[in-house]
Amino acid sequence: MQAVARDDFLNYRMFSALELAPDGQSAVFCLSQAVRERNGYDSALWRCTGGGIEEIPGTASARSFCFLDAHRILFPGVWEKADRDYVEADGWLTVFLERDLESGACKESFRVPLKGASARVVRPGLFLLACVRDNARPDIESLAPEEREDALAAWREEADFEVCDELPFLSDGRGFINKKRHALYLYDAGRGELSLLTEPCFETSHAAVSDDGRYIAFSGVAYDRYYVRSHGIYLYDTEQRQTATLLTPGSYQIMGLDFLDGELVTAAAAWNGEGPFPNHDLYTLPLSGGEMRLRHAHTGEDFGNKTCSDCRYGGGTTFRVSGGYLYYFTTCDTAAFINRWRPGQQPERLNGENFIPDSLAVGDGRILATGTAEGLQELFSLENGQPRPLSRINAQALEGRAVSRPQKYQFRDRDGFLISGFVLEPVDYDPQKKYPGILEIHGGPRAAFSGGFFHEMQYLAGKGYFLFFCNPRGSAGRGEAFADIRACRGSVDFMDVMAWTDFVLEHYPALDPDRLAVMGGSYGGYLTNWCITHTRRFRAAVSMRSISNIVGDYGATDYGVWGTPGVYGGTPWNHPERLREQSPYTYAMDVTTPTLFLHAFEDYRCTLSGAMQMYSALQIKGVPTRMCLFRGACHELSRSGAPRSRSRRLRELAAWVDRYLIEE
Repeated sequence: MQAVARDDFLNYRMFSALELAPDGQSAVFCLSQAVRERNGYDSALWRCTGGGIEEIPGTASARSFCFLDAHRILFPGVWEKADRDYVEADGWLTVFLERDLESGACKESFRVPLKGASARVVRPGLFLLACVRDNARPDIESLAPEEREDALAAWREEADFEVCDELPFLSDGRGFINKKRHALYLYDAGRGELSLLTEPCFETSHAAVSDDGRYIAFSGVAYDRYYVRSHGIYLYDTEQRQTATLLTPGSYQIMGLDFLDGELVTAAAAWNGEGPFPNHDLYTLPLSGGEMRLRHAHTGEDFGNKTCSDCRYGGGTTFRVSGGYLYYFTTCDTAAFINRWRPGQQPERLNGENFIPDSLAVGDGRILATGTAEGLQELFSLENGQPRPLSRINAQALEGRAVSRPQKYQFRDRDGFLISGFVLEPVDYDPQKKYPGILEIHGGPRAAFSGGFFHEMQYLAGKGYFLFFCNPRGSAGRGEAFADIRACRGSVDFMDVMAWTDFVLEHYPALDPDRLAVMGGSYGGYLTNWCITHTRRFRAAVSMRSISNIVGDYGATDYGVWGTPGVYGGTPWNHPERLREQSPYTYAMDVTTPTLFLHAFEDYRCTLSGAMQMYSALQIKGVPTRMCLFRGACHELSRSGAPRSRSRRLRELAAWVDRYLIEE
């Protein structure tokens, strides 16, 4: 058996966009794979039937679709060269193709002057389209064909600069978003009419369609200068062609929305947009409007799947009503669960801890899910609480690879909180030998490590390292009291990861306490920076997409003016000392640990300036330091970045810890 290699992630295929056919007899999903040669990702639609799974011809590059009926799907694609040339010239065009899954026949269904639109059926002939609308862009598509080329050329001249007059003005992974909105449109195929459903300056968060196609519910908020991150809920009547406001913005943050028993069911948190990002509970809201009614509170768990992974690409459904029940995800301790619930009942968990679901599809009495039982993602049918595999498309990727199985441990910290963590033993582990070890710290911090497959860790375990990682206070999966580290980052969370390190050393005498490294990304990068400024027990560190100077980050990130007061307890004006005390950069002159900084140029979640400041401080002090910066990458570099950049990132971090833990 060979160890997991650095570039094995190129062989992994990742699932997204899972949907069941209306008759429940088949399912369609998207498969994506990193391709080193073109430094990108290939995607296509696949179908699962009783006979197995197979790729749907003619769907290359498609990543979204909807069922028209049990045997036909609708998906966006650009086939004609003239259309491709127009899109490449920054023209707005989405062509929707209709494919018969039985005969293989494919034809153009309709085209709309929208950029990157996706579709779902409201009722036959009426479609709800979603896309990003740029309110600063002229309506070039309404011009006569002979005028469009000049108009597009004039618009492309604007590409060399950005004008900002709103907040937020940028978003990680999207770039500058001034005047850009996630918008909803209606397309009436019979009339060939396209109409804007949401207001021009409305930012949509979620949308749902009633089973009979009569109503469309959506959440979000309209703004023309300052985005208030609490949402309203709205109901559009497709017969009356009118929109009613059911919930005014300002009180709740919405994370899920659907129709249930003649009402709306929503995952919401009472929130004015100012405090730390909240947990979400289940509410109902009458279609006639009125008060939000709390129906189920998630007191000891988190709404949604908050488990960490570097083997996902794309998303899917995680909140869906079917057959009178709501199906949705929660995170409890180190596990993610699919729950089935209806008002007046307690949620029923549909899977055990050993299956980590990523998305689901429900209908006609069937429950399908993508996720991991062990190893990489596959497609499963959930039957009596057990996942039955419907695919083995990733089996070959790990064939002949020595995979280390995570061992779960728990202990109580000094304040009595139960801390869960995992240890990956080195491949070919021999308890009689001594091994170096790496403390990994997850991002978030409201996220959770699980026992799922993590390529980065398996690669390092294959090189002979212990990997040990836990969910300290601030993490997801144990409720509000556990997650609440407002205004005290770098205190109880640091204490917990240090106690976890002591715990692992006590349980594994083969782990050499003199050859330890620490690494983490995002919040994990913050806590890595905190570790090197507050302890000298680590021989090396790798700080990835990190945070170091909270005052310097304020207003310069895509969460800054909202997240900083809620997370760190103030602004640079009302609590400057509080922010300074929680900034690792304040203590940079105390660092002696050789540190590698990995950061993306277009990371707008955790700013590049923070990594640069820490790197410069350590260089001034004479601490061995290296910084590797990645062009064309955002905060998601390690998960969905360009394949060559992902490979180089792993090469850099492995070489750094090898240098100080193995080669010396």
